[in-house]
Amino acid sequence: MSQRLSAQELSWEWVDGVRVASMEDIPWEERNDLEAYGIPRLKQAPEYVCRAIGCKRAMRRAIDHAATCAEDWVLILQDDAILADSFDSKLKELLHRVPDETGCVLLHRVGSGVKEVDGWTRVTGNVRSMTAFVLRPSFALSMSKALLPWGGETDRIWEHLARQGEIILTPAEPRLVSCSQKESDIIGGIPELHVFWK
Repeated sequence: MSQRLSAQELSWEWVDGVRVASMEDIPWEERNDLEAYGIPRLKQAPEYVCRAIGCKRAMRRAIDHAATCAEDWVLILQDDAILADSFDSKLKELLHRVPDETGCVLLHRVGSGVKEVDGWTRVTGNVRSMTAFVLRPSFALSMSKALLPWGGETDRIWEHLARQGEIILTPAEPRLVSCSQKESDIIGGIPELHVFWK
């Protein structure tokens, strides 16, 4: 990731991941409602639950850090994000067009819970992915509060926030970020998940 960002002369700061040693280290309410891709075994499998909770804690750490930033927008990338060529200039152009009331723009998404509004794709329902997004520091505060009691996987939070009235957009074009989750920490070593990320 550092090489990809440095190649585009983007300044960046690494937020360390969180390792959870065992299921006993996780309060029940923190793992309540984990979807686990609809696979019953994984809801009680340490190799999935510990990674999912560790990922969620690391994301909360990054979002809490974003809330302290003075910039208009903060970009958060996971380590499997693959940036498009000329990402920096394309992102700047995109953000110049974002409506003022928008709290967050997803640069990568999976799911169909969206509708077209004023030339943008707006999140309304089932959308997931925390691979790459930009958010305003004020939205980071709202997001952190929403994640505090959240029991499910972090990448399912978008529908929850949209139902609270937060405006979350995603561009139809240009596609600025792609990803390959085959080698991600949460997918690696769990055979049942390989079918989702070919």
